[in-house]
Amino acid sequence: MIKKNITINDLAIMVQKGFNAVDNRFDGVDKRFDGVDKRFDGVDQRLDKVESDIKVIKKDLSEVKYDLKETIKRTDKLEIQIDYVENVLAIKKN
Repeated sequence: MIKKNITINDLAIMVQKGFNAVDNRFDGVDKRFDGVDKRFDGVDQRLDKVESDIKVIKKDLSEVKYDLKETIKRTDKLEIQIDYVENVLAIKKN
C-alpha cells in the first residue's frame, strides 16, 4: 500500500464531500416526504367526506326508525279498531 501524506486541506475537502453526499440524500428524502404529505392530505379529505356521509346516513336511519315506530303504533291501533268492528258486526274471523 502506498502511503500518502494527507494535509488538513485534503481532509477538509474529503469531509466536505461527505457532507455534500449526505445533504443530497436528505434532499431526496425531503422530496419523498413531500409526496407522502400530499397523499395524507388526500386521505384526510376522503375521510372527512366519509364522516360527513355517515352523519347523513345516521340521520336518515333515525328518521326511518321513527317513522317505522309510528307506523307500528298506527297499525296496532287499526288492528284494535278492526277487532272492535268485527265484534260489533259479529263477523267471524278465519
